[in-house]
Amino acid sequence: MQATAVIVDDEPRFQELIAGLLASRFTNVQLIGRAGSVQEGAELVNATHPDLLFLDVELGKMTGFDLLKRLSPPEPIVVFATAHAGYAVKAIKFNALDYLVKPFDAEEFDEAVTKALRRLEENGRPQRIPGLLGSMVSDRQIALPDAKGLNVLHLDDILHCSSDNAYTNVHVRTEKKPILVTRPLSLFDDYLTDKGFVRIHQSHLVNHKHIKRYIRGEGGEVVLSDDTHLPVSRRMKGQLMEMLERI
Repeated sequence: MQATAVIVDDEPRFQELIAGLLASRFTNVQLIGRAGSVQEGAELVNATHPDLLFLDVELGKMTGFDLLKRLSPPEPIVVFATAHAGYAVKAIKFNALDYLVKPFDAEEFDEAVTKALRRLEENGRPQRIPGLLGSMVSDRQIALPDAKGLNVLHLDDILHCSSDNAYTNVHVRTEKKPILVTRPLSLFDDYLTDKGFVRIHQSHLVNHKHIKRYIRGEGGEVVLSDDTHLPVSRRMKGQLMEMLERI
């Protein structure tokens, strides 16, 4: 598919790198502008409405998040570029946006852009960006977007997350009904695996603090603190056992 792109980065060498990679590897993506600051970038994006935005996280004394707050619909699909591969990057990825960690190579660039183009082709542009800004609450809190706004949760209150096709049901011990989030389970897996959660099945990610019992079987099953029984797949049994042994 054909697409347009804008680069916002305060480092000219990374502007040149991204522009060169686009020109040589994605001839179907037309670069229609570059900027080096939040103000210039917001004006450029709002004037041209590109399909893709290659956005640096740190832009002088401001950030790429400041730029996102200034955008008017329709927002582009964002591919972040950052020199910091820590918590912020995980939050970005959790919100279904791709990222590049500086310095990045051509293979990493190809993967990020291919995913962004696939998302553009399958789902179109995101309806809004505020969901991105909502997840970065703290290391032990997460904000989940729903149709009405954001649900701010402590990770210890999450029992498990279950896949519902392209959506995820988040089961919380303080709520009678799960929270339906328009994010695939794979992104929760990536964001939460180093925070005490373990994938036990293609459809289930559980908080190890709420595992009350493991019942042996071909894969077996776990019983959670609310007496929910969830199956464990043979393929993922090993990583569950490793986590249980460390408790």
